[in-house]
Amino acid sequence: MDAEQLTIADVERLLSNPSEDARAAVAEKVARKFTDVELAPRERELAHEILGFLVHDVAISVREALARCLDDNPTAPRDVVLRLARDIDQVAMPVLERSPVLTDEDLVGLVFYGSPAKQCAIAARAAVPEPVSEAIAHRGDRSAVLTLVHNAGAVINEAAATILVKRYADDADVAAPLMQQRELPALLVERLIAMVSEELREYLVEHHEVDHRVAATLEEQTRERATTDALTRMGNDDLRALVAQLAENGRLTATLILRAACAGEVRFVEAAFAELTSVPDERIWRLIHDVGALGFRAVYARAGMPEALYPAFRRVLDIHQAVRNSDGSLDLELYRFHVLEGLRETFEEIDAPDLETMIDKLARLASAGPGPRKQNVA
Repeated sequence: MDAEQLTIADVERLLSNPSEDARAAVAEKVARKFTDVELAPRERELAHEILGFLVHDVAISVREALARCLDDNPTAPRDVVLRLARDIDQVAMPVLERSPVLTDEDLVGLVFYGSPAKQCAIAARAAVPEPVSEAIAHRGDRSAVLTLVHNAGAVINEAAATILVKRYADDADVAAPLMQQRELPALLVERLIAMVSEELREYLVEHHEVDHRVAATLEEQTRERATTDALTRMGNDDLRALVAQLAENGRLTATLILRAACAGEVRFVEAAFAELTSVPDERIWRLIHDVGALGFRAVYARAGMPEALYPAFRRVLDIHQAVRNSDGSLDLELYRFHVLEGLRETFEEIDAPDLETMIDKLARLASAGPGPRKQNVA
């Protein structure tokens, strides 16, 4: 072995030299050599014994040295790492953030009984599995929760998200990042969107003295845009569940359906009209796409949609039919360009620099008439 091999002299040095620096130096040497796959069995046993001795050292710097050198070592003794994880915050941080030795059960216990700083360190790990996320959602300090919801490596399941929504019902800083989680069910996403948009309305009224009607309009626009953005992450079953919930809550509006159409989410358009008219999916598809203008005209009327927006829907559906590829896919950038140009031609009196502004202004046309209502089609 090389000059850095572990010997009984290391133990003697620990016993004979009382200085903190000397013990910290040995701690680093032993911890780093523990990763050496060429260590003889007796050397590994000796290293484990030294680590077990040093992890109880009264000097914080010695325990810190151990934690820094063992933080990402998959072969580190679990009892030593767990002892470091339960130590004071400044010692525990490295192993809490990175150690692969700690099990999910270890981390859950450390969340429940650890400080906010320790909870944050665990929430920031490169991978946070479901049980640990649930523990943070249930018992984590707000700072740890914010770290968790911004961590792309955290798996936040429905149970954890539901707990977070209950604990932070009025906290948009928690809700907004949660909406980006692909694993969340559609119904919970819609609830989060509603929370964030309502928070925006209250903020505008309270802090900027915005008229309640204007604030309500901005809230609705924010909610609809966020819902449209979430559609791309949903499978068909989630999308249908979302449509049903929106209809039940009176939020399946004409402008939301139009926004989805302008975003290329024709699946949502089809599901929305099926929900509003109780027409089966396969028939609604033919009425919208195959029967021509008259088929969609009948569906549109029976859904109780505002007459003022019919030309917009007709133009957008025609553009979708014209520019989609043979496999049904869309070049979204090209599609949105043609949609904006088409709506500008259809509504020459509306001056809109972009598609979102165009839809917002079209919403004013819809507000003059009745909103969509669910009807049966014979």
